[in-house]
Amino acid sequence: MHPANGNNWSGQSMARPVAPKKSSQFKIPIPKFNGRMPKFKFKFNLTTILGALFIFFACLTMITTLIAVAQHFSSDKKAVAASLDEENIPVMVTPNFSNQIKILLLGSDLRPNDGSFRTDAIMMVVLDPDLMQINVVSFPRDLWVQVPSLWEMKINQVFQLGGFEATAEMFAANFGIRPDYYVMTNFNGFTQFIDNRGGLEVNIASDFSDRCDLPLQDANGDCYVQQGTMHMDGPTALWYVRARASSNDIDRNRREQEVLYALAKKMVSFQSITKLSQMKDEIQDNVETNMTIEQAVKLMPFVAMVLNQPEKINSIAIGEDHAYPSWSWDGMWILLPDIEAIQNLLREAGIKL
Repeated sequence: MHPANGNNWSGQSMARPVAPKKSSQFKIPIPKFNGRMPKFKFKFNLTTILGALFIFFACLTMITTLIAVAQHFSSDKKAVAASLDEENIPVMVTPNFSNQIKILLLGSDLRPNDGSFRTDAIMMVVLDPDLMQINVVSFPRDLWVQVPSLWEMKINQVFQLGGFEATAEMFAANFGIRPDYYVMTNFNGFTQFIDNRGGLEVNIASDFSDRCDLPLQDANGDCYVQQGTMHMDGPTALWYVRARASSNDIDRNRREQEVLYALAKKMVSFQSITKLSQMKDEIQDNVETNMTIEQAVKLMPFVAMVLNQPEKINSIAIGEDHAYPSWSWDGMWILLPDIEAIQNLLREAGIKL
């Protein structure tokens, strides 16, 4: 799938301010191209990058979530340590839950003492006990959505303005899926975390350059990385995943996946997982969730079992076939979602709407 280029789009803006409506009453208008919609294509990738992205989620975010949640609900540090003991993680032959579980994974740019933030990485992780598979759906941050309790906005603004409840109702109203839980991580907090791991070996898919404030910048203030493997420290990795002046949202999602894949390779072993309790001071302030420790531990055996079968991990991207460039009523560049195409994409992956 080639990244969408807004400069090549010749349709007219369809985004207009409207009063909030109930979820069953609104439809986001979709621009037409030369009088007809582009042919819908279903992209069903079983890529190593997205498989590893979920490994990162499972092995890093979920386990650190156990630490953060346990410390929030319990002052007994021994209980926290016991919950991470290998002997206390149940062995499972069949899933111990019957319905699909949807976990919203958010990466934010939240800074200390600053209540304003955006969720720049947005992924829905769907655990399916019937098909014994995991689906990871990536949503571009510039998607223009209706929030029933608020108004129209970019999808990356919803959590900051309305919290999880508004975000959950937005997903249900726009895409037909409602997350059960959320896990939000602060990407800025992982800069030092990456440095403390000795940096990352990132496999770069294509040459990339953008403005930067790093030692590797050239005379024009740009940083340039070439296709291939590159060692990155924390600040360089953060620049690589957040830069977007010279590319677009879809390309940025790919770069996020490359860095998370590199981080996952350092975190996949059980030895690394059990040592995460020693790293809690580095990361506990950068993880927020509504999951309890009991809920998270219940899901771990299923996740571990599926991770041993890479073909059961499906990556799904909302791309140029499912959203179209436009402008909002207040002048923001946005992506208008083709609701029908996105819902078809989710259904074909086995996600229940």
